[in-house]
Amino acid sequence: MLLNASMLPRIIGFDVPPLHEHVDSSADEAITVLLDSEPGAHWAELFVIKCEALASQLSLAEVRIEGSKIYFFGSISDARELADAVISIVNVLNDQLMREGNDAASRDRGS
Repeated sequence: MLLNASMLPRIIGFDVPPLHEHVDSSADEAITVLLDSEPGAHWAELFVIKCEALASQLSLAEVRIEGSKIYFFGSISDARELADAVISIVNVLNDQLMREGNDAASRDRGS
């Protein structure tokens, strides 16, 4: 199946609550990444795997996906870095899935 970019979720914005120096995920609001569409189960699974693979602050940021939103916790000092990491993961994942889908489509046409 040939994938096109419109089939993959894109970041359309962020909702950033007031941030604190120290994060308390039980009391603080999460930073919300707004996607233009709800990602499929496969995309969401790969996204979480990529977050865990970083094993950096993203694993401590408690990243989760619900519907067309990605949530994570960040402090005043690391929110920008965490947001950049999420943006990077979304872009890399979309590029990877586009390549894989297009490669598979090329193989199917060649058979």
